[in-house]
Amino acid sequence: MIYNKEVRVAVNAVRRASILTAKIQKQIIANRSSTTITKSDESPVTIADYAAQAIVLNAIKANFPQDEIVAEESTEGLSESFLNNILSTINEYAPKEDDETLFNEDIPLSNSEYPLKTTNDVQNIINLGNSKGGAKTRFWCLDPIDGTKGFLRGEQFAVCLALIEDGEVKLGCIGCPNLKLNDYVTKDNSLGVANPLNRSFHDPAEFGYIFYAIAEEDHLSYLHTTDLLSGSLKSVAANEFTVSASENLVSLEGVEKGHSSHDNQQIIKDHFHINQSLHLDSQVKYCLLVLGLGHVYLRLPTSMTFEEKIWDHAAGNALIRAVRGNHTSSLSAEPLDFSQGRTLKTKGVIASIATPELHKDIVSFAESVINRV
Repeated sequence: MIYNKEVRVAVNAVRRASILTAKIQKQIIANRSSTTITKSDESPVTIADYAAQAIVLNAIKANFPQDEIVAEESTEGLSESFLNNILSTINEYAPKEDDETLFNEDIPLSNSEYPLKTTNDVQNIINLGNSKGGAKTRFWCLDPIDGTKGFLRGEQFAVCLALIEDGEVKLGCIGCPNLKLNDYVTKDNSLGVANPLNRSFHDPAEFGYIFYAIAEEDHLSYLHTTDLLSGSLKSVAANEFTVSASENLVSLEGVEKGHSSHDNQQIIKDHFHINQSLHLDSQVKYCLLVLGLGHVYLRLPTSMTFEEKIWDHAAGNALIRAVRGNHTSSLSAEPLDFSQGRTLKTKGVIASIATPELHKDIVSFAESVINRV
């Protein structure tokens, strides 16, 4: 398998970060004033965001020291006491490096060149996520907690890691610590969503799922975060759940109205007779999409000046492409372009496991809605 080592490093790093963030979530919610700060764009960031970024970047640099990294957080403006709390969080909640790793393989998660023993170590490793990305380099792309507002509500969030080479996503890994798939397939659940597949899942007791895929292979894999691949690995084949216009479509959308235009999305849903919607934070939506538990992911722009961050979509892009789904702008059926730096220059995002013809129809109608006078 190409990217064999990269997959193993990614899954083990995301696993550590998923367990850490799940363990500390309730504590952070209860002590939000001391564990959470507000960034210049008014978005929240927690100690868990920084701790997760530190351990994932640490694992990447220990195994691929020449690779660059694009990551969401930096330590600019953090106090020494906050940095010390990040280090304490890592020491207390991260799985130890001598624990068993997934794939039954020895994956170093740190080394002498990239230790995590002091606040200076923490600061240095977090700030290694400052790559500008672009079209002519190999770099990793990390969102340590995608959906921080969901994290702070005690709901869905994700740890999202992707590898990008020459502007194209090659692999993606998404940890979903709070995900229980049966919540989205039973007919009588609190979400009121019908079961599109009449399926059931063996949900884990804790720490949720990890999804990963190499974009150019025709399948993706997922497993319980605590499993060690003892016959527990599941996979989804390309085109396994492709839907057409005759189906009863389920949309996947964000919770926050500030992140996407819910009004415009409702116009699209009305036009295509989409009567069921799931509203979740983070790239967990991409994981439900590739399992066929939703069919169309809508993220229409609230402003034509806003640029999507690549870490919000790169890992999901690998999963969608692995099952031959569609992942485009909301203004064009052209694939998303990850070669333009730390942001996507396209406006909005639409993803689907629809036929190419139906996806183009959805995008074309979305463009008319966005551009209407």
